[in-house]
Parts: sequence; C-alpha cells; structure tokens
Amino acid sequence: MSRGVRDLRDLICVSRLTFNDSDEEGVYSDCDISLNKEISNLSLSDHSYANSLQDDSTLVSVTSPDSGFNTESPGLTHSKSSEACQKDLGFSKQILPSSRDQKNVKSQKKKRKKLSAPLSTSLHDLPKPTPLPPVPNLTISNVKNVDRSKSSDSTGQQSIKKNIRSNFDEILTFMDATIVASWLKRSNDAIQELTKYCSSGDNFVYFAQFWLLEFPDAQKKDIFSMEYDILLNEVALAFSVGRESKQVARRDIIDLLGAVFKEYPMRLIGRHGPYIFLDYLDILTSERQDQYKKLLSDVRCSTSNRQYAQWLLATRCFALVNVWSSVINFYRNLTGHNSKSSKNFDTSLKGTFLQRMTESIQFGFIDVVTYLIESGHIKSTYSDSHGKSLLFTAVMCKQPAIVKYFLSLVNPTLDVNQTAETGNTPLHAAANIGDLQIVELLCQCDRINVNCVNYQCEQATPLHLAVMHGHTEIIECLLKHGADPLLKMGQTTAVQLAKDLGNSQIISLLESKL
Repeated sequence: MSRGVRDLRDLICVSRLTFNDSDEEGVYSDCDISLNKEISNLSLSDHSYANSLQDDSTLVSVTSPDSGFNTESPGLTHSKSSEACQKDLGFSKQILPSSRDQKNVKSQKKKRKKLSAPLSTSLHDLPKPTPLPPVPNLTISNVKNVDRSKSSDSTGQQSIKKNIRSNFDEILTFMDATIVASWLKRSNDAIQELTKYCSSGDNFVYFAQFWLLEFPDAQKKDIFSMEYDILLNEVALAFSVGRESKQVARRDIIDLLGAVFKEYPMRLIGRHGPYIFLDYLDILTSERQDQYKKLLSDVRCSTSNRQYAQWLLATRCFALVNVWSSVINFYRNLTGHNSKSSKNFDTSLKGTFLQRMTESIQFGFIDVVTYLIESGHIKSTYSDSHGKSLLFTAVMCKQPAIVKYFLSLVNPTLDVNQTAETGNTPLHAAANIGDLQIVELLCQCDRINVNCVNYQCEQATPLHLAVMHGHTEIIECLLKHGADPLLKMGQTTAVQLAKDLGNSQIISLLESKL
C-alpha cells in the first residue's frame, strides 16, 4: 500500500464537519455517501500537491517560534528530515523512555517555551487545499468489527459520557499549525514503515501471538500509559503560546486528547483491548481505504470551524500512528523478529486473513486462530479450493490444540466428516500421518464416523490406512472407538490387508476384535 503526505491532507480536508459524540453506530444519508465518493476520488499522492505549489508565483516564508518549522504559504516546507521526525516521535530503538529521558524531554520543552514568542493568528493556518463541495452535517460512525462499545467493558464509558467535553474552539485558537503539519509528515513516514513490516511474511501473526499470549495485561497497561504521557507532551507543545499566556490549561489538553484518542484508556485496556489493538493495526497497514479513513476520522468532537476540524483529525491521526508504531517498534527491539520471507501473498482482504490463519495454524498459535475466528475475519466453516477445511489443515499440520479448539466450536459446529478433494476426511488424514493424539481427539467427538470411507480410494476407511502404514497404536485406538475390521477396501478387509503385509502383531490385534 502506498500512502503519501497528500493522503492524510486530503483526509482531514472536510468541509462543514460535525463529529459524533457517541460510540453507537451512525446512519449515513445520501449526502454522506456523496461525500464518501468525493473523498475516495481525491489524489493519494504528492504529485497534485507539488503542482499546486509550483503554480503559485510568490511564497511568503515565515518561521514559527513555537515549532521551529519554516512555513511557506500556501504550502509547507519541513525543516526536519523524515529520520529526524521519527526520532522526535519516539521511533528510535529505545521505545520506552526512562524517567531520566522523560525529564530531559520536559526540560527541553521548557527551554523552547522560554524562547517562544506570541504567534499571529495567520501562523495557525494549514495550507489551503481544494475544498470539497459544501455538505450537510456529517456524522462519522465507528469502524465495523472494531468498536465493541456494547461489550461489558464499555459500561464505564457510558457512565461518564455526559461529562465528556466535545467543543474545543476556544483553545484551538492557540494551536500551532506548523507543528500539526509536522505531525502529518511524521505520521506518513511511520505508516509506511509500519505497513512494510506488518505485510512482510509472518510478522503480523508473530506479533499477534506475542500481544495476545506472551505480553501480560499489566505490561500492556504500562506501555499504553507511557505512550500516552509522551503523546500528551507532544500535543502540549502545540499549545505553547496558549499555555504561556495561561489561556490553555493542562486540563484542556487532556480533555482534547481524550476526545480525539477516545480508545484510551477504557477500550485499549479493557476486556477486548488486545483484539481492538490488532484490528486497528490491520486497518492502518491495509489497503482498505474506506475503513482506514473512517478510523482516522472517528473523533468525539463538534465544531463549526473547518480549520479546527482539520486540526482535530490531524491530531487523531498522529495519536493513533504514534502509539501503534511505538508498540510495534518496542516489540521489534525486544524480540528481534523480522520475517525473511519474500513470498508475495494475496493482498486482498480475504487473502490476507486466510494467509494469517494458515500461518497461525502451522505455528500452533491458537490465540491468534481464536482471534481471527471470534473477530469474524475468517469463518470457521471455511474450505479452500481443494476442499480442505480449517480442521483438516490443523490435522495435517499436527496441531492437536487447534484441532481440539475447532472441534469445540458451536454455532455453527464443524462437519468433522467433511471430505477434501482427495476424498479423505480429517480422520483419514490423521490415521495416514500417524498422529495418535489427534486420532484420539477426533474419535472422542460425538459427531465422528470412524468408519467413514474414501470413495476415490476403493472405499478405504481410516483403519485401512492405519494398517497400510503399520500404525499399531492408531489401529488399537480406532478399534476401541468402533472401527469395523471387516469393511472392505475394494475386495480386501483390514485383516486380509494385514496378512498381505505380513504384520503378525496387527493381524493378532485385528483378529481379537472379530
């Protein structure tokens, strides 16, 4: 996926916008659909933006004392490189700063405040992009399959909803536009790196396993708290002038951040927090533009000022990308995992999740398998083009824990006797590869048919396959659960097959059941 700086600029350029102050799913009108089409038709590259700069004959250069960025109207020229921006954001190898580092950050910001001078109102204007046609007030709802506000961990949110502040026009007067512009540049750089990593090989499923199983909830809470503090300091820096003049209090900034980054703390550290984090990570690094734009525009604010609406969206974008990138970088530095796979997989929505499911089954990552099923990304009844079900795949990968999970599923229950393209059922496959534990799990299922036949192989039963491969323990297990030694594969019973193969131990075992 390729997203340029222009992408996020286009995203936040929404005219006459009103944001939803509720976590409930909204309803779109015909005008809303029209606006979505307008957004989808916008340029997602820097080309048109660069041309618009070249068409202007004069550029007025102004330096903002708050940010250290040089502002050229109508565009912006960033004085910091991408690498420097990432370093400022905390994308360096040390993701979780020590208390000494945090003190240094605060001292640096105090020094910058002392050197700051009041800004004129004109310095708070972002570059003027081509406006969209005026539209009625638009309500933006939450992302499907991401918002679980109706779950039990949303009770706290609903109880305090009435006290949530939604209008910040008074303090947005003091927001430094050049710092906001730098956030967009840094966010785009971070998203590019995040997308490259998560779409490479098995990186996503390995991180998901780490996040769901290996990283304790208490440490998740700690890392979110640290990243929130860093983010709060970043946002406070954009209001340096207002804070110096005592027109903007720290409480104002906390309220603003709570409105645009409403996932913290209740949803991210709640019961479904790990799933929400993975869902957001998938959306941020996917090519699903509609969900991507909905996610970045899902703020709980209201304003009639178009410029302020742009800044609120930019702040949310920066908050999400900053926190998610920092967590991934923390994981990379901690584990050193980086897939060396160069395979090119299907990048469609279905192809991506199927690939992740296959990898999760192969690696035995039952927590990731559960996440993909419970989040609705993959149906438990899915079968591939060769008729192999997810249960069949788990059997072939010799993953008994995942086999047990699939057998336990209800609504819907799985067809344990489903045949693949080869005519084999999961029990045929388990008997064939000689996995006693999986054969036992399958035989214990009350829906299993231990005498199921393969019509493409002369009606061979799992018992015939076990005899052919000399799997004595599996033969004993199948007989214990009711396998019939007299059923014929073609014209040959299991007993006759054992005699033809000359295996006296299996012959005795089979004849004892006659």
